Amino acid sequence: MRTCCSARRSQQAEEASVFTHEDYRGKGYGIDITNAWAAEVQKRGRIALYSTSWDNFASQSVAKKLKLHQFGIDIHMS
Repeated sequence: MRTCCSARRSQQAEEASVFTHEDYRGKGYGIDITNAWAAEVQKRGRIALYSTSWDNFASQSVAKKLKLHQFGIDIHMS
């Protein structure tokens, strides 16, 4: 099972949320579903964004395989 949907939306962009069931990981399904999601978002004239946390190495691997470019970081202050 794999899922990719828009977790957040603004007036111009949508951010991907991707989940691949552990039985299906490592087979390229996350890449395929994320590409399909991005194509649909862009077809509507919107910007497709993909974000991940610094400790989510599986998600970073998907981003690398999609050849995405980093353009920002989160800074958390407590």
